[in-house]
Amino acid sequence: MNDEVKIVNEFDRDGHHFKIGVNADGQVSIYIDDETKAHHGYHFPGIIQIPKGLELDGKLMLQLPIDCDAAIDQGIQKLKQK
Repeated sequence: MNDEVKIVNEFDRDGHHFKIGVNADGQVSIYIDDETKAHHGYHFPGIIQIPKGLELDGKLMLQLPIDCDAAIDQGIQKLKQK
């Protein structure tokens, strides 16, 4: 299986820059403020569930609301075709 991560969306929220990436097996990666280490989660309609959570501005986040469901699905499909 292809281990490549494809960035499918970028957005700014609450003073932070988020990049959302996917790989062919469907894992979702979240990069915050140009970090090279990703936080990993699972995509559900409208959110990314982050099992281990991530700390941002002193708060633990277990979910990240998103507006890129179609881009995530398309990214996964493109990587599966490789």
